[in-house]
Amino acid sequence: MVRKMILVSVLMLTTVTMYAQRNASDYFVRTNNVKVVAQKAVADSTKELKETTRNIMNELFPRLSLCDWTDTMAFMVMPDKQDLVVRIFKDGNTGNRMSTTQLRHKILKYAGRTYNGSTENNRIYFVTDDQEKHPYYFEVPSGSFEDYCILKLGVPSLAYLNDIETARKTLIGKTLITKATSYWVDANYGEGADEISVPLDTEVKVVNVGIGTRKFPVKIIVEDGNGRQFFQNVAMSRTNSGLRDEEFNMMDNQNHTFNTAFDMLGDFALPSWHYKDYVGKTVFTLRATNMLGGREEVYRAPALTSFKIIAIKSLRDKRSVKMTLQHVKTKANYTKEVFIKNKLPNGNELGQLDNIYENLFAEGNPSNVKGISPSHLESIRQGKIQKGFSEAEVLLIRTDGYEVTHKDNKTYTWMFKALEGKTDLRVTFNKRTKRVVSFAESR
Repeated sequence: MVRKMILVSVLMLTTVTMYAQRNASDYFVRTNNVKVVAQKAVADSTKELKETTRNIMNELFPRLSLCDWTDTMAFMVMPDKQDLVVRIFKDGNTGNRMSTTQLRHKILKYAGRTYNGSTENNRIYFVTDDQEKHPYYFEVPSGSFEDYCILKLGVPSLAYLNDIETARKTLIGKTLITKATSYWVDANYGEGADEISVPLDTEVKVVNVGIGTRKFPVKIIVEDGNGRQFFQNVAMSRTNSGLRDEEFNMMDNQNHTFNTAFDMLGDFALPSWHYKDYVGKTVFTLRATNMLGGREEVYRAPALTSFKIIAIKSLRDKRSVKMTLQHVKTKANYTKEVFIKNKLPNGNELGQLDNIYENLFAEGNPSNVKGISPSHLESIRQGKIQKGFSEAEVLLIRTDGYEVTHKDNKTYTWMFKALEGKTDLRVTFNKRTKRVVSFAESR
């Protein structure tokens, strides 16, 4: 049978390279020893991603079976212990088997395949990604080439470099959330690494991306808010990983995909460090509002209650943040999901939402606020309007809007319509003093 030649650019040694020549050393990065990557990669990493995390990963990191490989794909020889014993590649010039140890850390560029329609002499060709363009090939061991593609098998010992290059452009500088509890730190000795524990949902920043292993080729180095760096090796596209889909769920592999190791903040979310100026501030409530206690019980915080902001956490795919507040008197901690106006991306309006930070809280001591009498603070906290209250004090208790229903030479009246289970409220003020002279509630 006449042998079909498919992309056998290796035989002519005229492969067209779409990337600049790669240096193997550029792919080896370590925690707390971050190497500088190309300026273009850093600049590209600032582009806003418009899709959800899952869609981003599917689009940017498509899985390519052997039948879909092209001459733009490059790999690094990253043999495991078994690969060091078995001679995987043959020299394209001599046909002699090559020691995998000799090829370790070489960069090979895919250069086509030959397939004669039978189960023998099916070859996958590569050339070194350098000036020499030395040819090598891998012989498909058994079965037809189509079967090899369908079973999602691959060429042993080769880690897919295109995933690393794409991850550098996409992830460096991005803020992620940890989804596992176990990560790694490069050891001070040789090529080893030490396992460390990391709390779930820790916010981290990607500081570098490099080579991992054949199964999990993308080494993502991140840094938490305390400056501690750690990494996880992950399979992004799973191209040539050598694992079937179900094998990624096995105990040793389950934290080694991007979606099991990390999560990205959504388009609206800002990293928590953007809110650092708010942490430590003492604020008081401008209205009664619900918060959550330590056991998720609802706490109704009265107006003019003082709190200290002790933490702010970004929320995935949301414009709002989770604020942790400590009651100044009781020292109990509560959480509240709020929107902070001046931290929203341009063009995002909040409309009539109630949980807006600027409408809920004010800084300082409530007894020093203009228009609020210290002798009225306790009544305001209890939600009780009294004669002699100012307009500002009334609005701390009823925040649901009013209309002026009466006005004469001596008085004017505000009418609050019942909202959220409240009663109608009619409040009459002295026109000269602007103080409450009477009030009445009705169902």
